[in-house]
Amino acid sequence: MGQLSFLSARSHQVWGPLWRPSCSLGLLALSLLGAATGAWSQSTPTPAPLSLRELVTQVREANKDIRSKRAEAGIAATGIDRAAAAFQPMATLSATDGRNRQPNTYEEKLTRDQANFYLRDGQDYSVGLSQLLPSGAKIEAKSSLSRFITNINQKDGRPEGAQDNRTFWGLNLTQPLARDAGTEVTRARSVLAELDVEVSAQAQAETEASVVAEAAMAYFELVLAQHRVMAAQEKIQTGQRLLTQARTLVAQGRLPESELLEVQNSLSRYQAGLSEALQGQRERHNRLQTLSLSSQGGGSRLWRAADALPAVPATAAPGLADEALKLALDTRPDYLMQKKMIEREGIQLVYAQNQALPRIDLVASYGRNGLAYSANTAFRWGTMSEYPTWSVGLQMQIPLGENKLGRADVAAASLRRENALLALKALEVQIANDIDTSLNMLGSAAERWSNWQDVARREQQQLEVERNRFAAGRSEVREILVREERTINSRLMALEQQAAYAKAQIVLESSQGILLRRWAS
Repeated sequence: MGQLSFLSARSHQVWGPLWRPSCSLGLLALSLLGAATGAWSQSTPTPAPLSLRELVTQVREANKDIRSKRAEAGIAATGIDRAAAAFQPMATLSATDGRNRQPNTYEEKLTRDQANFYLRDGQDYSVGLSQLLPSGAKIEAKSSLSRFITNINQKDGRPEGAQDNRTFWGLNLTQPLARDAGTEVTRARSVLAELDVEVSAQAQAETEASVVAEAAMAYFELVLAQHRVMAAQEKIQTGQRLLTQARTLVAQGRLPESELLEVQNSLSRYQAGLSEALQGQRERHNRLQTLSLSSQGGGSRLWRAADALPAVPATAAPGLADEALKLALDTRPDYLMQKKMIEREGIQLVYAQNQALPRIDLVASYGRNGLAYSANTAFRWGTMSEYPTWSVGLQMQIPLGENKLGRADVAAASLRRENALLALKALEVQIANDIDTSLNMLGSAAERWSNWQDVARREQQQLEVERNRFAAGRSEVREILVREERTINSRLMALEQQAAYAKAQIVLESSQGILLRRWAS
């Protein structure tokens, strides 16, 4: 800093004697600068007024992150149908037509009338219907028809062109007794899909609240940026007025030329401040357009924040942290989402424990067979009643030794659930800290606003005193310039604290999970 001050001083010594324009040159430069500003203002289209409610509506409809979460919620909703499809009846149809010719072995020749080959020509049809039951059982009903003729049964004296019609109908049942048994396991996918929908809905609400909070705070920053522009313009007007007075006094010999240069320097500084304020306003405007997925280059009009900054209550009521925390735990989307994640991991753990059990299935089947030259006759009860077929038994699949896969899956599911519980506890701590921070932020902003209101009032009083002294010839233009600037700056600082209070209110409502209630549709 010392070296920087030294260089600044040296620069003033070198350039100071060279920069001593006359009054006419200074006025010409200011006139050109004012004309350029006026031309720029005329070329800029009139901004369209935009309220905070209108902005929030646009953001909720067009923001990329919100639309992306909305699409993810729609994708998650399709999981319910996919899970329910497991219980949907499934029909199986089959129809084939073919010819099979193959040589006979010696033993086959003995039973097939010494024929050297076997020829089968026929059609096979089958229809089946299967369904998974809530108990985990899978039931299948099946019926089949085979219409065929061979080179062997052509010699049995059958009617000319007649074919054999072999029929079957039956039921197959497979009921798990350990793994995959019970409604808790069979409905696990459906319950998980429903939880995924709820989780995605909370994720969408969390994203929407976060984006809306960002947009609302950006809106208040735009309002403040507009006030900064107006403050810079007010400084320029003040500087121009004092410059006119200073010129008159210099012409009368009542004011040294150095005072005139001081006013001109301040006016140039105010012009630079206006340029900086306009740039800040444009940056905040473009930030809002980014949030609402619109582009300034796309032909859209500029926006002007139409809402004033919310008023700061004279005596802000102290926030009750316990009530705010309870409200947050009941309404915050991220907390509700984490609770659903714990429920989801619990179901996954139960499912993993079931899958670690050995597979023991009860299998049973029952059916009837028929055979006749006519298909109708072959399907008749009288034809099929004499040829029943049935079976009952158990099927087991047990790993030899330790079930490493099942144990690993259970351990992983248990750790995921513990991790979800830990995340919920950490989120509770974070929410409590967020509430405490936002309440203190709100109180601090209100206190600062009150202090700066007092400062602005006293600065205005001091300015009036200084103006009276100047009118009486007991003050200088420089002192009036300083007082004018300090008065404007103090009012601007009070507005900054007012904007800080508005943003703190947004942070508090966001921390409590109630921000979107402002704009409930």
